[in-house]
Amino acid sequence: MKKKFLATLLMAMALAVNSHAKLQGSDDFKPKEETPSNWSALIGVSGGNSLIARDGTIFMNIRIGVALNPYISLGAFSSSILSNVQNPKVHHSQMIDYHAFGVFVEPTVFRNGIFSISLPVSIGGGEVDFMDKGDEDGFKADDGFFTADFSAQFNFRITKLLEVSIGGGYRLFAGIEENNLQNKDFRTPFGELRFTFKEF
Repeated sequence: MKKKFLATLLMAMALAVNSHAKLQGSDDFKPKEETPSNWSALIGVSGGNSLIARDGTIFMNIRIGVALNPYISLGAFSSSILSNVQNPKVHHSQMIDYHAFGVFVEPTVFRNGIFSISLPVSIGGGEVDFMDKGDEDGFKADDGFFTADFSAQFNFRITKLLEVSIGGGYRLFAGIEENNLQNKDFRTPFGELRFTFKEF
């Protein structure tokens, strides 16, 4: 009786080992699942206040790009002035406008749930436009410039797709020399409210 039991036990163990070996070997033939990509497209609009020519100025930015992962985004931007700005360096009434285009990179240095802190940096170039009072032809491009800005943004994720940011920084200009204006007339601190649509 003991011999039959021992033989049955040995046969069961052999079958179990054989089955286990087959199961392990079968894993080698399973196709590997592709890791999903972590990047996503982003589009953002923002506006804020700055002190172009020491005047209260409303500006607007549009950004498009990609969020490579939850900690780094990059892309291109377009920026322009929305409000009237007087040129204080001329005797007659003259309005100032500018348009800038460039690239940005935005590292996120802190993230906790729906809250994060990022430090965007952008560089680009553009043109300064002037219009004298009574000029029906509108603004004319008279000068070009290089620009860069550095800021800190406090970001709050409202939904899976929408992030709202509040922050500010400093914007630099170089190359402005027309109509008695200088780079220091455009260099300015700014505050910004931003809405970004992206998914990650």
